[in-house]
Amino acid sequence: MKRLIGIAAACIFVAATSGARADTTALPPANNTAAAPLSDTTSAHRVGDSFDYTVHGSMTQTILANDSDGKRIDQPGMPTALDGREHIAVKQVSQQGITLHRSGLIVAVVSNRSEKSSGKGWTLVRDDGSIAKDTGNLGGVFLLPLPFLGEKSVNAGADLVVGSTWSDKLGTKLYGMTSRPSMDFTISGQHLVLGVNVYELDATGTAPMKEPIVSNTGVPLGFATGTAHLTVHGEYDAINHRMISMEIDVTDTLRIAGQGKRSGTVDDTQRYAVELDPASLTVGQGQQPDSSSPPVDAPLNNH
Repeated sequence: MKRLIGIAAACIFVAATSGARADTTALPPANNTAAAPLSDTTSAHRVGDSFDYTVHGSMTQTILANDSDGKRIDQPGMPTALDGREHIAVKQVSQQGITLHRSGLIVAVVSNRSEKSSGKGWTLVRDDGSIAKDTGNLGGVFLLPLPFLGEKSVNAGADLVVGSTWSDKLGTKLYGMTSRPSMDFTISGQHLVLGVNVYELDATGTAPMKEPIVSNTGVPLGFATGTAHLTVHGEYDAINHRMISMEIDVTDTLRIAGQGKRSGTVDDTQRYAVELDPASLTVGQGQQPDSSSPPVDAPLNNH
């Protein structure tokens, strides 16, 4: 019998990095006029600011399932490593949020085979850190630090001290999540990174999952459902409202129905690390002026 269940880790990786989309519930109303820019005194982010994130991550997935003939499948985990880089430029700051233009490159390595992918995208981040709109093909791991750019995304904008705690939803969701994760946050420490004062942020939470599973031959095996558990550790620059670095671990054991009473499980473990390029910490409170000209028609201006 041909080997069933496709290269699971690779499939999930592709979806996590290019197929994820922002939570678009309660989008700001559309209109035909670009939102009026806010003054620089009301926002830590200014039009023309830019910064660069480097990305390092890994993922493994183990599948126990049933094929269309009811035969049990046991596939060991297949590690996926990824490395990448993204450039982010602030193109507009308005009452609707921060409009970002993004470009990047990511390399995935599975079973000693590497695949390189580049892309561009536009992202609108609301003041509360939720991602209102995301276009292009730079989703997934590249979306992770962006919610923290919102002025009120961390503890509703309140002053931070070591020991602060609050509960909120993460501003974005990852592949397979049907809603944004519900998280409990705490400020666990404070220190300097290349002269920048940062807070150590830790969080734990859960998210509902629904992942499609297919065989090597492309036969759909149905959806695996369940709950994912997340842990987040990051370094947050409260002056510039941005993450200096963050690590996210996602684990879940999902169930997939087979024929009759048969069922299987999908054990999924993901780990991502996103880190601001050190050069971005040393220019103008860490942000670099972007020399590119603003577009005539930014795609997200009317959302």
